[in-house]
Amino acid sequence: MATMTSSTFHPLLRYVNVRLQQGVPIVDSDVNELDDVRKFELRAFLKWYVGDGVPEGTNGFQITGGLNNDFTIGAGAPTGSGSTELDTALAHTGRIIVDGLDVMITTDLAFSAQPLHASQTGSAALATKLGVPVVPALTAPSTATTLVAYLDVWEHLVTPDDDPNLILPGLGVESCARTKREWVVRVGAAVPVSGSPDFLAGHSYAALAVLNRPAAALIAPSNIVDKRQRRLLLPPAHLIEDTVGVGPVDYRGGVNRPLISLRTAINALLAGQLPTTGEVAVANGVGTDLLGKAVFLDNANGLVIVWQSSQSGTSQAVLARIDLTNPSLTSVPMTPLTSSGVHAAPSALMLPNGDYLVAYQTAASEDPNSDLKLKRGPLASLAGAGEVTIAANPNFAEQRMQAVLAGDFVVFVFDQSGSTDKWVYLRYKHTDNSFPDTTPVQLSAVTNGSRAMHAASAGGLVFLAYHDGTKLTAALLNPVTNTVSSSPQPNGQATEIHVLALSATSAMVFYNSGSGLSLLTFSGSTWTGPVAISGTDANDSQPTAVQDTDGTIWLLSTRRFPDSITHVVVRRRNAASGDWTAPQRLAQTQGNDVFPAAVTVPGQGIWAVWGNDRNGSTNSDLFARRVITAI
Repeated sequence: MATMTSSTFHPLLRYVNVRLQQGVPIVDSDVNELDDVRKFELRAFLKWYVGDGVPEGTNGFQITGGLNNDFTIGAGAPTGSGSTELDTALAHTGRIIVDGLDVMITTDLAFSAQPLHASQTGSAALATKLGVPVVPALTAPSTATTLVAYLDVWEHLVTPDDDPNLILPGLGVESCARTKREWVVRVGAAVPVSGSPDFLAGHSYAALAVLNRPAAALIAPSNIVDKRQRRLLLPPAHLIEDTVGVGPVDYRGGVNRPLISLRTAINALLAGQLPTTGEVAVANGVGTDLLGKAVFLDNANGLVIVWQSSQSGTSQAVLARIDLTNPSLTSVPMTPLTSSGVHAAPSALMLPNGDYLVAYQTAASEDPNSDLKLKRGPLASLAGAGEVTIAANPNFAEQRMQAVLAGDFVVFVFDQSGSTDKWVYLRYKHTDNSFPDTTPVQLSAVTNGSRAMHAASAGGLVFLAYHDGTKLTAALLNPVTNTVSSSPQPNGQATEIHVLALSATSAMVFYNSGSGLSLLTFSGSTWTGPVAISGTDANDSQPTAVQDTDGTIWLLSTRRFPDSITHVVVRRRNAASGDWTAPQRLAQTQGNDVFPAAVTVPGQGIWAVWGNDRNGSTNSDLFARRVITAI
């Protein structure tokens, strides 16, 4: 064999070509390095941009059983000899990419018929020549055993000493040496990895099949589990845009990529559910966690949830924030905002300067010592902020409060319960921390019976809906002029009220009428309705609604199902007809769902938060998940 210079190729030197120069001799190392550069770039492309596996159209290296202590390595290629060697190699061979190396198999081959198998004559000498171990024969295990059949791939140098065909017949001298790609199928406890005793430097490995062998010689087809990666084929670029509506450049950059697969979304729809992301545990500890309407989006893309929790032993106002830029969150810590004594039924919002404002009552409902307090400040210092009194009349229990931001004002609407009961409101000017109203302004007297209220704002105005024990009243409050226009509705039950303010001239009021969910609408200056929401009945309750960024109204509520389990369901309103879609479950959950709340997040759809008693009927917890309204 002629002398060959040691390889000068080093990929980390980043040489990508070899350039000839005048008057400089061409040596073997130059030509060899040029070949190594090209080979490395091709291998890197196959490894990192295509991946390991069997290409579409072939089924190479499939492991099939049915033999005693033996199995077949299938070529899995179309039959036919081909008109040329090139045609045969391209169209009539099985192949697999392993670590960026294209490996071919031309015909089916028994495991024991491999030249390196211990049963074959000359296997030991061949193994020594190739610098690899012999393939041991399989034997029947005495107990059930799990083994892995894997492909071992490597390359070695072939010279004219090994292959006489490399001698040029016309000259009788040797030609250049060749590098040959070799492979063998081995069986072991696992595929070798760097550092394991059976790992050989310069070799590449790929799992082909798992052999679940019982205590018997026969390797039955049912004992074989295929582990090959299959059907490699680079898809056309327009496939991405056809399926998810995003150009391939943006898609690769992570722009508008769906958070869940299309398969997951379709399966959810087929199961009568809406596609959602994974569940985030907001409060999942021992104690009762009660959610009101205190859920909002802050100015740093965080979903803020404030609720009443008894995990510390007494009811306190607590807060959790979900970072919506982190889609992998499965739980979030909660921050206590109050301590000692009872602090209940919090309401919360974000002020224009970035402060959080949290308001709460200082005792349980109907406790005559219940007053209303607030804290405001940045999230980091909110828990330690000083309390500000909203209302503290010793003759009344101030309770059932809703805080609403409307321009320069925060309007607190609440129930004053004492010798007389009434719905009242107070204005708080957040720009200078003042209360323009020296005493609460009465909206309506409340008689014995059910009491419910909710408020929301749009265009600097506050839309109100409250029940006084006999009738439902819808109202519009202008906090600047401190005037209220009211629209009493026909007598009847109205519990679990939710107001959705859309603009200064448009709003909706959802409520539980006792026989289903009903809707009042405000347009221009007139309230119309109520109208029963189609498809709802006495099994539906606890409505909450949001408007998506495309104008779609989404209604979330709870519904009792025939299995006596209550789930959160979602309906969508047709803007043209006003009809509602059939209810779809938010998600398949364990336990009963209660008191949903929702927030629209631009670019993300809807985030829903709800209570659930999966950990026991006296241990209500809170969970959240994103509802995917568009892909």
